[in-house]
Amino acid sequence: MAVYVDASLCKSCRLCIANCPKNVFQTTHKVNKKGYNYVEAVNEKDCIRCKLCERICPDFALHIE
Repeated sequence: MAVYVDASLCKSCRLCIANCPKNVFQTTHKVNKKGYNYVEAVNEKDCIRCKLCERICPDFALHIE
């Protein structure tokens, strides 16, 4: 299983962080080309593939495989 975050699309709305039941995501200190501190899947091993993050992301920046 893999959790993909397209950093170039992420606008750091943090909806994935707020809605993930397993705390998979965290905001980074890295900045994308749009000037946002994007999110990363820091606890990818804890992902249960519920895909809440994928469905709620307004920018389609997340994909669960």
